[in-house]
Amino acid sequence: MDCVTKEEIKKFAQQIGIDLVGFASPDCLKEYNNFLKERENLGYSCSIEERDIQKRISPEFILPEVKSIIAIALSYNVEHEIKYYSRSYGIISRSSWGVDYHKVLKEKMEKLSEFIKSKCQEVKTVCLVDNNPLLEREIAYHAGIGWFGKNGLIINDEYGSYIFLGEILINKYFEPDVPQKTKCGGCDLCIKACPTKAIIEPYIIDANKCLSYITVKKGKIEEKIAKKMGRRIYGCDTCQQVCPFNKRAKKVVRPEFVPDKLLPRHDLIEILNMSKKEFAEIFGPTSSSWRGKSIIIRNAIIACVNTKEKSCIEPIKNLLKSQSPLLRGYSAWALSHLCDKDKEVVVEIKEALIEEKDEFAKEMMAKAINRLKG
Repeated sequence: MDCVTKEEIKKFAQQIGIDLVGFASPDCLKEYNNFLKERENLGYSCSIEERDIQKRISPEFILPEVKSIIAIALSYNVEHEIKYYSRSYGIISRSSWGVDYHKVLKEKMEKLSEFIKSKCQEVKTVCLVDNNPLLEREIAYHAGIGWFGKNGLIINDEYGSYIFLGEILINKYFEPDVPQKTKCGGCDLCIKACPTKAIIEPYIIDANKCLSYITVKKGKIEEKIAKKMGRRIYGCDTCQQVCPFNKRAKKVVRPEFVPDKLLPRHDLIEILNMSKKEFAEIFGPTSSSWRGKSIIIRNAIIACVNTKEKSCIEPIKNLLKSQSPLLRGYSAWALSHLCDKDKEVVVEIKEALIEEKDEFAKEMMAKAINRLKG
């Protein structure tokens, strides 16, 4: 006799606020071996992806005795009125509203794991939220959580694609659930709406072009891609916003995902002026803080240029003396776009260039001076 049933697990999960639960076989990822190789060969894999394909398709690397994967999903589609407090604002993806979802999901999965262990002897579990190389969306698909949209995201009938995914590896066998067939039909709104055309074709995504990745990418961003970022400071919701399933997706009451200090439309000048302490207070509690302050400020600088926001000029000038060479270089770049043929700005950048030791910053400053001299 089973120590706990799938139905009991799903019932308890619902009681602790988990919206969706499904079960998949640990072998469900093996079929993606060739797909991942081809994706790598085509250059569609980005720098934050695990390069070892076997680690991406082998749960046994994490839990050698794994016999099942329990997939969970939590909706973050909270009701919230977006307010505009200033003209100079940057956009924060819905996925980074409120408390860091990694913490929220991990807490719920650990409760679910403890419940299973209380019913069963000698059960081993490992809870995973985005902190592992496994193909999370593919696990969710095989567990029946939803189907693949043409934008590569998992879509659920009730909650749309505004769902966070997590997995529990367990050394107990459960009958796998049945994957769902796609319901996108002839709709291609997400493909048409993607600002960088990162959706190469239905279900095939070039991660290097996706703005969700671009906003966390280290270093310099190609200028034509930077223009596509618009006001985005962290993430991109465009393909989800146009999806018909999300327009009718169920709203949830989940206070932890309601924006707090970090606003959906956050003041750019405040971001540009942030100290380490202020970054920790504003961005720290959210999922957008993991790349650090410099990347967020770089994105804010780009947003100022894209919106031609003159009120950002003085804070950007101050960043010529930043401790980050990335920001020193980007501030010069921004000033060359916002201060057309301004002789005083040329002098300021020249003075910064004399003191500069970093090659990237020096290159950006030299180009900025040339542009301003025009």
